[in-house]
Amino acid sequence: MYAVVTGASSGLGKELAFLLAKEGYSLVLVARREDKLKEVKIALTKYDIDVKIEVLDLSVQANCFELFNRIKKLDVDLLINNAGFGYLGLFSETDLDKELSMLDLNIKAVQILTKLYIKNYDKGNVVNIGSSAGFLPMPRHSTYSASKAYVNRFSRAINYELKKQKKNVRVLVVTPGPVNTEFNEVANAAINHGISANKCAREIIKGIKKRKSLIIPGFSIKLLYFFVRFIPNRILSKMAFRIQNNK
Repeated sequence: MYAVVTGASSGLGKELAFLLAKEGYSLVLVARREDKLKEVKIALTKYDIDVKIEVLDLSVQANCFELFNRIKKLDVDLLINNAGFGYLGLFSETDLDKELSMLDLNIKAVQILTKLYIKNYDKGNVVNIGSSAGFLPMPRHSTYSASKAYVNRFSRAINYELKKQKKNVRVLVVTPGPVNTEFNEVANAAINHGISANKCAREIIKGIKKRKSLIIPGFSIKLLYFFVRFIPNRILSKMAFRIQNNK
């Protein structure tokens, strides 16, 4: 039984790989950086599992189809769409090409792989890594937060459809807040109050076991999810802007 983890060369994806190995899953680990993937594979040799690595940039749509062609004959019980990145800055000043690449990875790769899994497997779980940023209209993170709002809503809607269709595939979404990983360096965001990648990964594994449609790691983010439903968007935007400017 295999689990496929994208963005597995570091951070949350790497932590998930180790926890899944402890659970007895064989692994297909996907990322752009071959050297980092090989390091993870070597570290996983202490577990009695098969580990395959796939060096692919999933912001390129053709590579998403190529990945699925390579894994579709395996008994994949779990697909974790973790690959993604953020980009901090004022929309009037940020680079368009970088934003479009982010949308290709954060949205299109998730869309393609989720669709292909549902069409080709009759059981199992797809776990899409959204974000608590998707709960908010976030100045200075406008494109990123919008991309994660898409993932959040998309995943929950599909999961409801699958339940109504009485299918045994589930699409779960994870909405973490800040996690202390190199994601923040790529996004150019200084984060000093995030949870550890290991803690986040452990909460995700618990949620997967329970097949929770929405997995929210961390008590503070659970509170955020509760309260944002009652606060007008103009106030949420003001709060988010102040938080970003204070970092």
